Amino acid sequence: MIYHLVCLKDQFPLVTNEKFQGVIKELSNYEIHINSDNDHLPHHTQLASKLNYSQSKMNNILKELQNLLISNLYDHPLIIKELVYVLQVNPYIDPGYKNKDLVKPEWEKAISNCVKLPVTPRIGEYVEIPFVKTSSGFSSEDKYYSGYVHDVQHIIKGTNQEILITIYPFKSFYY
Repeated sequence: MIYHLVCLKDQFPLVTNEKFQGVIKELSNYEIHINSDNDHLPHHTQLASKLNYSQSKMNNILKELQNLLISNLYDHPLIIKELVYVLQVNPYIDPGYKNKDLVKPEWEKAISNCVKLPVTPRIGEYVEIPFVKTSSGFSSEDKYYSGYVHDVQHIIKGTNQEILITIYPFKSFYY
């Protein structure tokens, strides 16, 4: 919940109720980083301790604040300020496949890069990232660096739109 509140912190100025101001002031100091676990965010118990609240009171305040921010989105739409693409080139491995000795080396070849693109690749299109091929050595076997777009997902994280593009390196399912 804290992660989502920090994502929506641009909406904090719309909240004038005094009981939320301590939490708003504290959470305003944090940023969400694209393609990260965001381990730097405080846990609700840390936040409760810092603001001298009980855990149950802190949980109620966080929940009420989140509900208020979400209901305010109808009157004050969230404005997306940044667009980031995450290119993931990884093998397609059937989820039921059990031989982990063969799966692990394939996943070690997978890559994930954040980029800004002028155009979103469509499903079935071929994408190549040649600088990844040469970054890990001279062999093209070191990393996957090209393939066909299999999936495009749009994820809204506060004022950021993250477009996750999954690329399978071996074959196109779309010819």
